[in-house]
Amino acid sequence: MKPTITNNLLLLLIIVSIFSCKPSQYAFQKEAPLQLTRAYFNNWTTGVKIGSVGVNIYFANLIPEHNITIDSVYFRRMKGKLYEGKGLYKSRLTKRLTNAEDNALTTTGFFPFDLGNRECAISYIEDGVTKYYKVDYVAEKEGVYYPDGPPND
Repeated sequence: MKPTITNNLLLLLIIVSIFSCKPSQYAFQKEAPLQLTRAYFNNWTTGVKIGSVGVNIYFANLIPEHNITIDSVYFRRMKGKLYEGKGLYKSRLTKRLTNAEDNALTTTGFFPFDLGNRECAISYIEDGVTKYYKVDYVAEKEGVYYPDGPPND
């Protein structure tokens, strides 16, 4: 009788394991319904005494299919809305400086991806469902200094 109890417990454990394994809501799509020729960014900083620093990120010739809405970008533990410009999508990502020792940058809160320094994720909406596509390489361009803060474009 002992083998039956052991077998039943093992079977129960397997069933629970199978049903508790569901795909991550933040899983990357292997193929995205969009075309992208190049991605690049530049760091920016302000001249304001306790100002901010951040990143401008650009996606040249990002062309979604007809039923796709481009939403946001995730890059270096920052998230920003993507806006369509002339021939590209762009986002201004901001890290606020604090009054902490040495004006250290703070990045707190939940960030759903484990990305490398030159990787980012683009979120898009397809048929009402948010999906994610990983961009494996984002080129770096020369930084920008905004003495009075970044423009509101």
